[in-house]
Amino acid sequence: MHILKKTLILAAVLALGACQSTMPNLGGQSRVSVVDSGSRAHLQAQLTMADYTDLAEKVTNKMLDSRLVQSWKHKPRLILAKLRNNTDNENIRMADIYDRITETLLNSGTVRLVDQSATSFDYVVRSELSSNRQYGEGGQQLVGYKLELKLFTISGEMMGQWSGTLTLAKGRKSFL
Repeated sequence: MHILKKTLILAAVLALGACQSTMPNLGGQSRVSVVDSGSRAHLQAQLTMADYTDLAEKVTNKMLDSRLVQSWKHKPRLILAKLRNNTDNENIRMADIYDRITETLLNSGTVRLVDQSATSFDYVVRSELSSNRQYGEGGQQLVGYKLELKLFTISGEMMGQWSGTLTLAKGRKSFL
């Protein structure tokens, strides 16, 4: 029995060694590294998932911390309208931003969110993501993103507005 265990262990070690030596290098995967999910590093002048999360939380918390919201005596029913993409990038995952706003509102315990088809509600929150680009000398690019939340009553009166910005810069570097 003892010899059988040694034989099985030796066979496993040899098999693993053989696998290791015959594994092809797939496109330089040995240079892949793990990045901290909270990192704000960018390879392009575009939003990342960390940016979506941070900007959505920042603006939503700004709204929740406002004097207006803090003065509410009861939890009003809110409709969170569809997030409008007013950027030059149609590929931004707007659903992720919307979901983060929703999650932040729900976790606050301050409001009750109701479906957009609801007929009984107190406020509508409209949100918009916009951007602008500026180009400088040598291919430098500056992209500013702005997320805005606007709170309206049933009759359409604007009660509050909160926004946050995020600016990304990208420039060309000359290598010697």
